[in-house]
Amino acid sequence: MQAAGRLEAQNSQGILTRIGASVLYGLEILGQSVNWALRTLGSFGEIPKRAGLILDEMVRIGTSSLFISSFLAFFVGMVLVVQTADQLEGYPQEVLGSIVGLSMTKELGPVLMAFLLAGRAGSAMAAELAAMQVYEEIAALRTLDIRVESYLILPKFIATALTLPLLILYADIIGILAGAFAVAIDPAIHVSVNAYFHNLQAYLKFSDIITGMVKGLVFGAVTAILSCTIGLRARRGTEEISNATTSAVVWSFITVTVFDYIIARIVLIF
Repeated sequence: MQAAGRLEAQNSQGILTRIGASVLYGLEILGQSVNWALRTLGSFGEIPKRAGLILDEMVRIGTSSLFISSFLAFFVGMVLVVQTADQLEGYPQEVLGSIVGLSMTKELGPVLMAFLLAGRAGSAMAAELAAMQVYEEIAALRTLDIRVESYLILPKFIATALTLPLLILYADIIGILAGAFAVAIDPAIHVSVNAYFHNLQAYLKFSDIITGMVKGLVFGAVTAILSCTIGLRARRGTEEISNATTSAVVWSFITVTVFDYIIARIVLIF
């Protein structure tokens, strides 16, 4: 009985220890992310000097994400029309245009593209910086008096924050056109393409598009800072590189979801 009691106490302590370690790990990442974000913002004066690096990063992020974002947005738009039409059975289906447009511009476009960017570009950033940290290239840069936040983080931060809104706008257009394509070819949908676009124009506002792009700006900036922070936390061993890659994607997903709620509440207030 005593042995069983001691084993249960040890298990309870083990669970509490793991929970406490996870909380401390999360707070440490958030604290370091804020620190790197502030240092990066303090380096904005060097943007003209890093313009070439920023452009290279934008091209790399855009070209690596363009095809898969097209594919994803196209089928999301079609699925959205088909599923919504099924739910509207017995009701007028003219509202399909506004439902697809508002869903893509305000929610699905920003969040899906942010997840895609985190999986593609965010993981690559974390892996790159983790490898540089493990192989002591970061230490070499500091020896040469090159600031990490200016040379490595700033171009990625600016490029991601600028590229994601453009990807979102592109995905919005593809998703809306895909919805119209589904309306045109699906015999179960009893609405014309003209009615689809007329309803879209009646309810979709320019502010809705801007809201989605602002979300993209925030999501891109957050993803870049988190990915760079986690990559720079790597210490020794190649295993740290794979761990950093995985952690960057997971943390980006969580943070994007949190900021999505915060921005949505702010927009509803105003």
